[in-house]
Amino acid sequence: MTSLFANAAAALAMLAVVGCGNASEDIRDAETAAPTEEAGQATAQTGAADTAPEGADVWTLDPAASSVTFTATQQGEEFTGRFDSFSADIRLDPENLSGAMIEARIDMASVDAGSTDRNDALPTNDWFAVKKFPEATFQSSEITSLGGGQYEAAGTLTIKGTSQPATLPFTLTIEGDTAMATGTLELTRTDYNVGTGAYEDGKWVGLPVTVTVDITASR
Repeated sequence: MTSLFANAAAALAMLAVVGCGNASEDIRDAETAAPTEEAGQATAQTGAADTAPEGADVWTLDPAASSVTFTATQQGEEFTGRFDSFSADIRLDPENLSGAMIEARIDMASVDAGSTDRNDALPTNDWFAVKKFPEATFQSSEITSLGGGQYEAAGTLTIKGTSQPATLPFTLTIEGDTAMATGTLELTRTDYNVGTGAYEDGKWVGLPVTVTVDITASR
């Protein structure tokens, strides 16, 4: 479950990524983005187990077995992208959700939106403004079991300095000391001021973004 939340943050941040448009003019005004990491270089950062809430398990993300992807449209054509670098502090026990805590971060410069133009445009001020806002974050406030391996993680998602409440529904399977989680989140990029100026009306790049997280973690 912990891993899922790492995704949650990544996923949420990711939806911002979806909104990327023609980079021709943005590139000239672009702020230099930090080099992106290779795919799969997600890392999980967890605090010491003795600081975890009583009864909560500490989970460590498996980068090679995890992914955060997003789907959006540009000129009516669907495209898929991903974030290659994300981390999370996750403490969670499905039998004791009162002690659950997730703090997730995503490196906004690690986005790969599937084309040179989109990858050049996203770091600029109209989109992610990565020099000023290098990370997107998710802080959980409550994790709820819906039964049958279904859960919801409610919290606050912050992208480009804008914070909004967000809830990520996900499925969780635990086999021994390995947890596998999958979730999908529907977002509107302009809720986070992503894709402003000429791209704000959604005509060039669609406003909806679908974020999918597939996470594996161990304890």
